[in-house]
Amino acid sequence: MTKKVHVFLLGVLCLAAFAAPQGLEARALGKQDRARIQCAQEKMRILAEFFDVNLPADKKVYTLPQVCGASAGRKITMPKWFADELARMDKNKVVYVPNEGTYSEVDLWRQAFSNVYLYLDRADKSLDPSQPVVLEQLSRGFVGNRINLMATLDRLNKDLLRGQQLLIMKDSMEGRARSMLSTFELINNEFFSTIESFSSGISQRENKYRQSVMAVVVLSNHLFSQFMGTPIPVYPPKPDIYKTTTADRLVSLILIVLGSALAGLAVYLLLENKRENILHMVAEYKEKSLVWAEDFNRQFVTIDIKYIVFGTVGLFAVAGLLMGLMAGGFLGVFLFLLVVFLGGVISIRMPAAVLDALKKSRGKRINNQLMDSLILLSNSLRSGMDIVQGFELVSKDMLPPIADEFGLVVKNYQLGTPFEKALDGLSDRVESRMLSYIIKAIIIQRQVGGNLTVIFARLVENIREESKLEEKLQAMTAQQKIQSIVVSIMPFVMMLVMFIFNPTQMISFYTSPVGLFVFVFCIIWIGIGMKVLKKMGEVRV
Repeated sequence: MTKKVHVFLLGVLCLAAFAAPQGLEARALGKQDRARIQCAQEKMRILAEFFDVNLPADKKVYTLPQVCGASAGRKITMPKWFADELARMDKNKVVYVPNEGTYSEVDLWRQAFSNVYLYLDRADKSLDPSQPVVLEQLSRGFVGNRINLMATLDRLNKDLLRGQQLLIMKDSMEGRARSMLSTFELINNEFFSTIESFSSGISQRENKYRQSVMAVVVLSNHLFSQFMGTPIPVYPPKPDIYKTTTADRLVSLILIVLGSALAGLAVYLLLENKRENILHMVAEYKEKSLVWAEDFNRQFVTIDIKYIVFGTVGLFAVAGLLMGLMAGGFLGVFLFLLVVFLGGVISIRMPAAVLDALKKSRGKRINNQLMDSLILLSNSLRSGMDIVQGFELVSKDMLPPIADEFGLVVKNYQLGTPFEKALDGLSDRVESRMLSYIIKAIIIQRQVGGNLTVIFARLVENIREESKLEEKLQAMTAQQKIQSIVVSIMPFVMMLVMFIFNPTQMISFYTSPVGLFVFVFCIIWIGIGMKVLKKMGEVRV
């Protein structure tokens, strides 16, 4: 290339270098954008001065500048409604800042408008061609604006309790505060976008900076319109709408009674259709009740089976009534009938369950007395007594229940029952594996002979070893037992804690159909979990 061409290309590159944008020094925002910024800045200044309690109301009259374009020259006066509202808000002392004093609600709103004003002022000065732009200082200034605005908005969004009165600053200015706070939140987001633009690439920095600044301008104009405009009307609900007349309540009662009668009629027709089967089942159950009554008597407990059956049904009926009242309406009636039916099904099996639990409890108590009784029997045999006299001695010297059982064996023998048969009756009454071994040993000894004293000594030793083994097993399975207790208790403890902290929502949930279903469902599965953990901890010796 010739020398002239080299000089020409060098001149073009120098011109392009001076004309190319250098970060924000290129002034990405134009003159029209700067005018919009200055107009929004003036509106924020007007709003901030509206919240100045030291400035008289008659001096709060402003004229929009020429930079506002079509709105230039427009008179802006403080709205009449705001005079009383300003005095009320100034009385609300909401926050105390050390070394600064106590701020009222008015002070917080004025700080919010001032923060937006300072942001727009900083953006406007960055467009002044006579002032150099230092990116680090500009970014640090925008960060400070955002931190101050965030602190102010946090204070304005808090609900405060003043004695018995709840102060909600979002309800200020005839409801305008809610929409204005939402706009402030959007402005705060754009503050962050402005700060973020400084860390973007050079090719994107100017565009992001312009978009965020102009977004704040648009939101500031909207904020001004929200304050000066008419708020969304609020129509409080009329209490008369929710009132019910006597006729309404009477109709509801008639419908509930009618629905209950129809449900009862349906149940009656169903039972009438299965009448023969039901009578047969009732007859069988009466026979079972006689057997259960006899079994209870053999456990030295006198009780009428009717009390167990109808007592269980009564408890379920009370629970069903409470649940039905909480649910209300026809659903409450259906829930009551369902719970009563469930209680009837459980009550049929309740006598057998009570008898089984009574036998197990009585068997454990007899097992605890068995070793002492064997020692006493062995000593009586060594002293020259026979086995019947030994049983009589145990019935006199030991405490119930083993004294009652051995005494009953002696009485049956004295009334003519063979001793072996009386011992079989004892084995049937008491659920004790070790006692059954003793009875079998006595019966075999009476049939084929043998030394009962030696047998009793060995049985005593076996009982001791078994007791030690059971104690060891109880220690090893204690964790599973505790887990089953925790599994059963913790859900109700958590529910109680939630009731304490939020009773309104908990009551409304557990009185709803879904809440009642969840409650019953959880109880069923908690019972299943307890049963599984209990089975995991059981070890049979």
